Amino acid sequence: MADAQLPVLEICDLSLGFRQDAGVTTAVEGVSLKLFSGQTLGLVGESGSGKSVTAAAILGLLPMPPAEISAGQIWFRDNVGTDAAPIDVLSLSGDPLRKIRGGQIAMIFQEPMSALNPVYTCGFQLVEAIQLHQPVTKQQARDQAIALLQEVRVLPDDTALAIQTQAEAKGELPGPELRDAIAQRKRSVLDRYPHQFSGGQLQRITIAMALAGNPSILIADEPTTALDVTVQASILKLLADLRDRRGMAILFISHDLGVIAEIADGIAVMRQGKVVEMGTVEQIFAAPKHPYTQGLLACRPSPDQRLRYLPTVADFTRRAEEAGSREIQPAEVLEKFETIPVGEAENRLVKLKKQKPLVQVKNLRVMFPVKGGFGLVKRYTTAVNDVSFEVFPGETLGLVGESGCGKSTLARTLLNLIKPAAGQVFFDGD
Repeated sequence: MADAQLPVLEICDLSLGFRQDAGVTTAVEGVSLKLFSGQTLGLVGESGSGKSVTAAAILGLLPMPPAEISAGQIWFRDNVGTDAAPIDVLSLSGDPLRKIRGGQIAMIFQEPMSALNPVYTCGFQLVEAIQLHQPVTKQQARDQAIALLQEVRVLPDDTALAIQTQAEAKGELPGPELRDAIAQRKRSVLDRYPHQFSGGQLQRITIAMALAGNPSILIADEPTTALDVTVQASILKLLADLRDRRGMAILFISHDLGVIAEIADGIAVMRQGKVVEMGTVEQIFAAPKHPYTQGLLACRPSPDQRLRYLPTVADFTRRAEEAGSREIQPAEVLEKFETIPVGEAENRLVKLKKQKPLVQVKNLRVMFPVKGGFGLVKRYTTAVNDVSFEVFPGETLGLVGESGCGKSTLARTLLNLIKPAAGQVFFDGD
């Protein structure tokens, strides 16, 4: 980042805590960060390290009291490249703060089902967000809502919609009928409730709501935590495309270094309310300096080897304290963790399978009815299709798949919470 460019957001020596009966508990201490237009800054750390509290302070979302900001400023530059003076958002309240929050600085929250109101349609909530930040009519806001849903790919673009509509009609529709059919499909998406969308679609809708005010800064607080890896990858690509197309700055908060490596330009590592290390993605991943960062990177389980005991971040920080001023290498810590030989793991599995199975699933099939007109069942959709497996005492069986592949349905069926259409489930022979 060129030195001549001014940051769109600058946090200077921010310190804050929460007042309790025993005194003030410090949550953030002396944090300083700079975020530039077009940049994605990854804020990394374990749960409780102060990441989300820092983001909440930027938007003025901390409850005052018990939260107390003891020091620091958060400077926001609305028009980078002009002579306009930066604004300390910590000094704002009321309408001036609300104008910035959601409009110029927007946030994507971690769990979309919690961020969206379940009793209102997604279209109503999106239109409300647009009208809150823009002087438009309700119909103009609905048109913008549809455009945003197409931008975040909840809805296909008009060309794709036309192709899909013609295919479903199984014939060539006249121009007016085709336009009406496309308009109806757009309206139907706006009229759906949150529970009628998948997790990935809901996350895209919350992104669309965040974009409603055309913000300069987008704060993404663990936006892919609840998503499977395929949907996660599509969300990360979407955020990168939106950043490049709109020229936004993104503050991306995550505990997952793999996710940060996919999207971030720079990384700030937080521990116990402090920033302990900063650098580019290449610097942090190739040559981490702080033991805490080394621990975060080294503690991810590797598919290449299995350790008898998994290392923790505390192993690295404790070893650094023992070494004093001497710099340590991750290998020094990891060498004390014994690797399980491949033969031992294979022999263990052979011994487990000589036992009587604890759980047996045979040709399990689960189907759900899809209702048509007048509440009648139109057809059935198959959620679990002819699944069979065994689990032995002492064995851990991993059940892996994308969202919607049937994992949770299978688990509920094992507990008899869902009645199967066919198949058998035995537990300990019964």
